[in-house]
Amino acid sequence: MVDKLSKVTTITDLQEVAKEAGKPMTVEQADKALNRLFGAQNDTGELMGDSVAKAAKDIFG
Repeated sequence: MVDKLSKVTTITDLQEVAKEAGKPMTVEQADKALNRLFGAQNDTGELMGDSVAKAAKDIFG
């Protein structure tokens, strides 16, 4: 899952990954989650100890 999430670039991509995981998302949910993923992937997020794995846990539980 983390590998797939690290490659997501659009809301539609994220909705497809979420659907595959059995947790479909609305556009609004996917938009919020995508922003969370992007924040985890940027330099500041990484410096603060954030990661895609942590974001995935926040998003999907």
